[in-house]
Amino acid sequence: MEGDTTPDGYVLESSGECEVLEETVEKQEDFFRLPKKMVLTEPVLNSLEKIKENRDFWKLKLSESKITNVAAPMVDQSELAFRMFNRQHGTQLTYTPMIHAHLFVNDSTYRRNSLALCPTDRPLIVQFCANKVDTFLSACRLVEGFCDGVDLNLGCPQMVAKRGRYGSYLQDEVDLICKMVEAVRDYCSIPVSCKIRIREDRQQTVNYARRLVEAGAAMLTVHGRTREMKGAETGLADWTRIRDVVEAVDVPVIANGNIQFPGDVERCMRATGAVAVMSAEGLLYNPLIFSSELAHRETWKVAREYLHYARKYHAGVSAMRAHVFRICHHSLLEYSDLRMRVSMEHRLEDFESVVDELEKRASEEAATEQGVERERNALKLFEDIRTGAIEMDPLEVSRAPHWISKPYFRLSEVAKETLVAEGEKTFKEQRRERLEKAAKEMGVSLKQARKRERRQLTEKKILSVKRLKFDPCARCSQPGGQGCSHFMCKKCCRYVCRHEKKNCKSHRYAFSEDDRNGLIEQLNPI
Repeated sequence: MEGDTTPDGYVLESSGECEVLEETVEKQEDFFRLPKKMVLTEPVLNSLEKIKENRDFWKLKLSESKITNVAAPMVDQSELAFRMFNRQHGTQLTYTPMIHAHLFVNDSTYRRNSLALCPTDRPLIVQFCANKVDTFLSACRLVEGFCDGVDLNLGCPQMVAKRGRYGSYLQDEVDLICKMVEAVRDYCSIPVSCKIRIREDRQQTVNYARRLVEAGAAMLTVHGRTREMKGAETGLADWTRIRDVVEAVDVPVIANGNIQFPGDVERCMRATGAVAVMSAEGLLYNPLIFSSELAHRETWKVAREYLHYARKYHAGVSAMRAHVFRICHHSLLEYSDLRMRVSMEHRLEDFESVVDELEKRASEEAATEQGVERERNALKLFEDIRTGAIEMDPLEVSRAPHWISKPYFRLSEVAKETLVAEGEKTFKEQRRERLEKAAKEMGVSLKQARKRERRQLTEKKILSVKRLKFDPCARCSQPGGQGCSHFMCKKCCRYVCRHEKKNCKSHRYAFSEDDRNGLIEQLNPI
């Protein structure tokens, strides 16, 4: 099922040109997106042999390739750049972000923008959320040949999932879920898996998992938290509940939850009996946790390496902003002006500039005698946690220097005094105090003051975008089009292409008779 070539008619995008970092060496390669025009033929019923082959696929693949480290599907944050970054540091199996099946099938622009692929990002699982049998099946059939499996999201606990009737809010409709899984089992050429959360009691979880496997799920990922455990109420995942599922089904089970440090993978596999371990939030705050030797590097080095991949694979602004926020989370709490800059920037070069400034400030702090001693103690602490010499204590870990990669802990997990000095306020307390003062001065409610602050921030972002400078058109000196082959605005490009019989892929003009048909086929694949 693994492919190494780009399918005919699919649009290739050249990877960005950038200097290769000393820590990472990889060849430049192209990646592609699905075309806007795709036509599905009538589904063909799989033979019993094909169904058995798909059911056994992940059992054989995980065993033969010795896959234990899995990067979770994360909305807008497991994009191609982050997946390839993870692979460089120990991840062996990746998931795409959760994709909305209905939009993927019916909206060509969404389909093109939601999924970027490259030949070396394998094995890969494409995850969908859905609540209709035909829609889920159609979405899965559209990605046949470009991934190793498809996954049904049954774990998302957010309110948007409740409103959309998908994710963990579909777990009360087990009959519908089983029909969706059965349809893909019977009519799709690649195996289907499911990512679930544990239910209210043990037996209910086991019965739920068994129903999914009976319906055709070739693999299960079990998150050891219930649907209600989210946000401030997240708490710790229950590995014993994952073991219940492992012992009850005959397909591979991936364990998800509490993966924060190197060494957690082995501990989780021993405790649960799972064949592999998936990390989500742990990877977002420290993408190197699957790499023991490099797991606790300086945050600015990690962020800079991610931006290297973001440039190469054309990551979107929202993805870059989110990753820089999380990778540098602890340092950005120390430097509030840099935190504000990250929220305002729109160009990769500007995010790189923020990381450079962060390095300058944090390096000075780390070079002091106190900084050197704190870093030495932190690295010894992290090594003891990794080897199992001591158990992880959130209070101790939170005291580690902010410039060293470490997990994120919520206020409910650590004491306030570990986050700020005596007599000082946390970032959230300072923000609330500022909003209360502004609300009093304006004579409005706290909620209204918060809205006005967001509105002002949005206006600043718009002004920031307007200040961006574009290269002038080579013909009329007006702002030129981004990516134009002739460095011109759209109007001038059309005039030149039409009169000089040229082509421009960026503006989608095809006037050259020599390769007109070939370019039109590229621009409008069937």
